[in-house]
Amino acid sequence: MKIKIIIATILVAFMLLGVMSALPAVQGNVNSMSPSSGMGAGMGFSGTITNHFHSRGNYGAKLNYNYKNNTVYGQYLKLNYKNGYFSNITYNPTGTMIISNMYANSSLTSSPITNPLFKSGSSGYSSINTLGSLMIYYNYSTFIVMHNNPALEGNIMIHDTYFHINAPSGAKIYNTTNNMQVSASANASLNAQANSTVFGNASMSVNVMANFNHVINAGKNMIIIDNNGTVAFIFVHNGKFVIKGQNITIMPVNGVAFINIVIPPGMQKVPVNTTLTSAILKGKIASEIALERVNGTLENNTVNYNSSINFKFDKNTTSNAVFDVNSTVNHSTIVAIFISNSVLKDNGHAYVKFDGSVAKEVNVSTLLNETSTTTPYYSYVNTSSGMFIMLYVPHFSNHVIEVSNVPFTSYTMYYIIIGVIVIIAIIGSVIYIERRKK
Repeated sequence: MKIKIIIATILVAFMLLGVMSALPAVQGNVNSMSPSSGMGAGMGFSGTITNHFHSRGNYGAKLNYNYKNNTVYGQYLKLNYKNGYFSNITYNPTGTMIISNMYANSSLTSSPITNPLFKSGSSGYSSINTLGSLMIYYNYSTFIVMHNNPALEGNIMIHDTYFHINAPSGAKIYNTTNNMQVSASANASLNAQANSTVFGNASMSVNVMANFNHVINAGKNMIIIDNNGTVAFIFVHNGKFVIKGQNITIMPVNGVAFINIVIPPGMQKVPVNTTLTSAILKGKIASEIALERVNGTLENNTVNYNSSINFKFDKNTTSNAVFDVNSTVNHSTIVAIFISNSVLKDNGHAYVKFDGSVAKEVNVSTLLNETSTTTPYYSYVNTSSGMFIMLYVPHFSNHVIEVSNVPFTSYTMYYIIIGVIVIIAIIGSVIYIERRKK
């Protein structure tokens, strides 16, 4: 009799395990970042740059340079170049020219920029070069690195010269010289990076100019070009600027200025991008992370408008992406997330958890005017290329954000079903044993 009871109990246990195994996993494996195919190391580049691509096998979205017609072109970037003059700079995902032309006043300077990205005496000086996803230009007073990536990131250093950026005819230009989200100390730190002795250090040059981690930090000076819904941000460090019509002239302070150009994915060609631009200028959106898979590699581009924010991508599965956020300042703010269809397919809606609890969805206008100190809210904006989400963070400590393209499952019902099955199995076992007794 005891043996029969033991057998019945084992049967119940196996039934329970079978039901448990049917439950969906809370988290899946993180997608691997497989390297893309390689290319030549590139003539004239320093070992620091070349080693990056060889060691990681990551050439991103390759840039090409056609010497015959002076065209640089790739998946995200297209421009024309001739004698230090860059024109028709186009963001390929929207097919929109964002800068008509840009150039420096002169290549002459009494104290040239030290450029550790090139080998000393190489043909890279006073010329344009491409390597993997990078375009690098140098002419002693001007140092430019453009990325063929989803954010079309550009980093520019000028020394003892003026730099001109001309926006396309009809494009709108907004600006501020007092970005409220950047502290004086953070702004001073960013200004200090624009220093020729700093850029003489190969490690700093790679970190700041080549910027392989793809994190852009805004300073006090911010310019926005909006050409028919394609929006580019220009951050000026250790410099000042003058805008006359469509011309933006940037002038260094104390000899050297550092300029970032970035086109945040997710904000392009969407109905609310004018609203978002205004919100950023008013200090309501602190940071944006954009995820896109480029040639099999998951690329993460981050733009921080707020100097106190620490917003990072953590991991992803086939149906969700997880982010960590904290801040040195304990007040509410909004963070934005763009996830390309190449990472998570946009099923027509997004679902958000904040510290494990499902966040409430509201429209964009309500979100931008929210003042709660306890409740997180989010808004979803439909785009043709992926999911764009804004999350209102009511207060700060260390928070975890989870974005999914499918509804979050309530496990309460699963536990109820398991309980019912267990009870039925036990009752069935008891009935079976009692019948055998008879």
